[in-house]
Amino acid sequence: MPDTIDLDGLSIDSITPATPDALSEIVRVAHTTSKPLYWVGGGTSLDAGLPPRKAGTAVRTTLLDKVIDYPARDMTITVQSGIRISTLQEILAKEKQTLPLDIPWPDKATLGGVLACNTSGSRRLAHGTPRDFVIGLTVLNDQGRPTKSGGRVVKNVAGYEMAKLHVGALGTLGPIVQVTLKVRPLPPAR
Repeated sequence: MPDTIDLDGLSIDSITPATPDALSEIVRVAHTTSKPLYWVGGGTSLDAGLPPRKAGTAVRTTLLDKVIDYPARDMTITVQSGIRISTLQEILAKEKQTLPLDIPWPDKATLGGVLACNTSGSRRLAHGTPRDFVIGLTVLNDQGRPTKSGGRVVKNVAGYEMAKLHVGALGTLGPIVQVTLKVRPLPPAR
């Protein structure tokens, strides 16, 4: 469903893929045509980074919002990057767990956008930033192929921590498609 979005005064066509495969195809086509892609999650941090300089396509990731795996006993969850922060917190709360981040506009912000901008509030002083909770990522490269880093377990020592490189990169290294996070128990009182 194409529409337009205003990115720093430049009107850009917008599309919203419904599956990771559809997102891969968009990246593949853009790679062959050299048309720029601009990643948009919930649209809460559109002013982060350099503004777009030429027309391209804004790719909204909000339909990539599925839970892939949630072994609550392991205190980890694997989700697609378009999941809203408020939805993620609701899912975790059912198992008395949380992702201890205070993200502005949690009903709008997506996990992928939070990670791309490494957004955090004052709770980072006690719990850390979003990158401290990432244990694995799947990112698309410039040809639309998925690249994985990290794993689904907290103690994974194989190779470099490439997942940490993508957090805060504003999507310049590729769109985040899937994320595995370590979570914490809900505090007994607030």
